Order: sequence, then C-alpha cells, then structure tokens
Amino acid sequence: MKKYLIAAVLLSAGILSSCTKMLQEESKTEVTSSWLVTTPDGLDRMVIALYDQDRSIIRDGEGDLFASLMMDSGTDILLYRSGSGAALARLSGLNASNGNFRKVWERYYQIIGKANEVIYHAERMDMDDPVVKKAWGEAKVFRARSYFELYKRFERLYLNTVPTTIGNIDRVFKPSGKEAIFEVVKTDLDDAMEVLDWTDQPGRWTKAVAKHIRAQVAMWEDDWTTAIEQCEDIFECPSYGMMDSAIECFTGADLNCKENLYVYQFSGNLGGGNSVSDDGEVSGHRMALQVTTQYYKMAGLTFSTEYGGYGWGRCYPNSYLLGLYDQEKDRRYTELFRHKWYYNDPATLPEGKNLGDEVIPATGSDYIGNVHPMTLKYFDGWTNADNIERRTSYKDIVLYRLAETYLMAAEAYYHRDGGGSAKAIEYFNKTWERAGNDHFDGPVTIDDLLDEYARECHFEGVRWSLLKRLGMLERVVLHGGDTPEEDPMLKDQTSLAQQRANFEPKHYRWPIPQSELDFMGVENFPQNEGWL
Repeated sequence: MKKYLIAAVLLSAGILSSCTKMLQEESKTEVTSSWLVTTPDGLDRMVIALYDQDRSIIRDGEGDLFASLMMDSGTDILLYRSGSGAALARLSGLNASNGNFRKVWERYYQIIGKANEVIYHAERMDMDDPVVKKAWGEAKVFRARSYFELYKRFERLYLNTVPTTIGNIDRVFKPSGKEAIFEVVKTDLDDAMEVLDWTDQPGRWTKAVAKHIRAQVAMWEDDWTTAIEQCEDIFECPSYGMMDSAIECFTGADLNCKENLYVYQFSGNLGGGNSVSDDGEVSGHRMALQVTTQYYKMAGLTFSTEYGGYGWGRCYPNSYLLGLYDQEKDRRYTELFRHKWYYNDPATLPEGKNLGDEVIPATGSDYIGNVHPMTLKYFDGWTNADNIERRTSYKDIVLYRLAETYLMAAEAYYHRDGGGSAKAIEYFNKTWERAGNDHFDGPVTIDDLLDEYARECHFEGVRWSLLKRLGMLERVVLHGGDTPEEDPMLKDQTSLAQQRANFEPKHYRWPIPQSELDFMGVENFPQNEGWL
C-alpha cells in the first residue's frame, strides 16, 4: 500500500527522544517495553516510527527549515524573498543560538539514538529472520545518513553507536574526526546494501538508496572509483531508469517512478503520521507554498489549480540559474519553471485587458511577490483541487533521483580519468541530451558539471553540499540572490543579494548549537571556528 496507514507511527513521540543530551537518558515509557526490542514485529514498528520522524521536518510548522535545506539556501542559484528562512538564505545575523541549527542537530541525533537501539537489539535476535534483517538494514541507513548529513553541515560531531542505558550514562562528550565518522557511515551503508532489496514499498529505504548515499560519501573522500562502482551498480538494475523528461519526476501527487530513487510519501488520508488540525484538516506539508507565487494578489488573477492554488512566493530561481539554460533548446527552461501568467478573473480584469492576455506586472514588489518565475518541482495543482485555497499540500517530495546519480558518475570519471573520458561524457549527456540539447562531445570541465548540476538538480538539496565539497561556496559572493542590475524587473528591491556581502569562510560549517555546547561542555567540545 503506497501510503503508510500503520498505527505504530503513534509511537514516534515516545520513542524518538535521543538528541545529544537525551543520549544519557533511559526512556521509561511503555513504548520502549521489551515487546518492541525483542520481537521482529516490534523492531519493524520502531523502524516505521523512524520514517515518520525523518519526514517530520517537512511537516512540522511552516517547513521553512526544510525549504532552506532543499532549496539551495546560501548558494549561488537561489533568490529568497521572505520568511523565517531568510537568515539562512542571506547568511544574516546567524549565531549558535539560531533555532534552525538546533533543530537539525536534534533531529538527526534523535534518529541516531533510536537507530542505535534497533541495530543493537536486532543483532541479538535471529538475524536470519527476514523482518529482523530488514529492520537492521533500514536502521543502518538511518544512522549512516544522519551522521553524513550532520557532518556535511557541522563537521564536529559526537559519535555514538550504542543504545543509552543506565550503565553508560556517564560520558565525556568529545568530537570525533572525519575518519571515524565516515568509517561508521560507510560500514552501515555497506551492511545495508547486503540485506536490503533493490525495490520495496514506496517510502522505504532500498539497496539503490544505500548505494546512492554510499556514492555521495565516496565523493566526499575523493574515492572516485568507489563512487563510480556504486553509481554503475544502480544503472545496471532494471528497476531504475531515466524518464523521458525531468518534469515527469515532479508531475502529479504520486511521484513514485523509475527515476526517483526515494520519495517522501504524503497523503490527504489520516495515517502515516499525519495529524488533524483544529479545523479538521489533515496535516501535509507547505513546500508548495514556498515556491508558488502570490499571483492571486494581481488584478485580473484569481486562485487556480493551474497556477498552484495558494502560495507564499518565498523561494525562487535567481537570474543566474535561469541564465544557465539555452532558452531555445533546453526544454527544462520551460518545463521546470513557470515564467508567465494569464488573466483568468473577469471580476477584477484591468481596463483594456482580456481574459487570456499575458500579465505584464509593474516592476518591484508586484513582480517579486506575485509573478516572478517559479520552480515547478514542488508545484501542486493536484491535491488542492478540492480546496483551491488550502494552505497545505499532500504531494510527494523527491529526496534522491537517478539524474543526480548520473551526474555524480560523470563527475567521478572527470576527476579520475579526465574530462575527455568517454564515460564522463556519456553520463553528462544523460541529462544534457534528454533536455533537448545537442550531443556534448566534451571534454567535460568542472564548470560544465557545476552548471549541469544546477540546471538539473536545483532545489533538490544538492547545491550547498556540492559547493562545500568542492570548496566553492564562495560562488555565493558572485551570484547569490539577485540585484536590479541583473534583473531589471526588481527595480527598487535592493536587499535580495545580502548573502554576497555577508559570506565568510566560517559559513563552510554551521555552528554547534549553543544549547548542546552548554550541555556537553565547551572545554571538551569547542565551538566551530569563527562562531560565537
């Protein structure tokens, strides 16, 4: 069944309480009873609760933090108009007490804490039992991915791989180095690949996901051969393949397809961790609102499923990103973005205009808020059809996609064998030619790769990690946000490129949350350089 309707997710609030300071605590609640940790069905339910916890960051609150993580905040291809994620996007006024840093730290350590329990108890049960083996493999992916994501942002981490008990609560918190952290990550992923199937119920980890993440880890270690091997293993699996166009991966409410390796599952049905608000609305997420403009504020325009219903208009592609496309050949320029709106409301139609005429906005605030070009990757014209002004979406969200796997393989061959490598060129052309461009004969350069990553994988949580890995986050100084000189339609909107002036070398890593330092002790666990 596509969507999780399993009551066990109700356990998540009680069993997923393992942030750094909570690693010292033994839960006394009934949901961590011996039934959960000594039976195959109990382990499976614990893992299901982990899936709910993993996607809670999308669902909780307004989703600004998840938008910041996924929509390339602090990089060279995002224009962030407004919202609580503006500080991260513009690198403005950030410090160790910023709640977003704490939320990311706590979220992943909560997952690690519970994954440790599943792994520990699974290894003391019958590992030939397929349910136990699968739970163990899935927990391994959760732990590996959590440490990997934490490392990418914070680097300085506390490494823990055992359940917390009364017998081991006295701990000295000291940071572990990259080598120790990556050893755990790689071992967990290698273990998971041995036991997980290539395909599974949508929304659960698979061998393909583990291999994709393992390739990402190898790229961070400059281990190009391992990255290539992992990517090519996925290419050889007949269950996966490229769609005819990139937009097909983001079209509809159900985004499970052969190109999408992992998709967060959402539904308007009660279940799968969804809750019900005071007005009876089932919770979903607000990612569609982040990218959908406030077009309905323009005279002559009203709410429409064609335009995505209700929106906030916060996260936009900037003019640098849009300028990377060949507008005559590259279909992604029109397929992945909305550039134009047409009058659809006879009641408010401006004088001299007809229904169906293109809306030509005034420069300035009308443009940036209401009819700026927007991405269609999170656009939702499906799940809100029954309530056009609904402020939540039940559309699935893509986390990992085969297009990125091909670009990683192209980059790995570039680093190992040079830009003239036949494989580097072949894999580069997987996304480039699909978009309608002429065959690229090579040689591939790092600039070619950076541009194609942006054209294909923008707003998919790829850009920040890519630039950091390559030591190129300074590109935000050149292109971050937008200026009226680059986009004359902005006119007097002069505060949309603050990140260029705000960027400092310290932004290569986030500060350790102050609340965690206060608990662990600065004498044992110092703050990242440059942060107060």
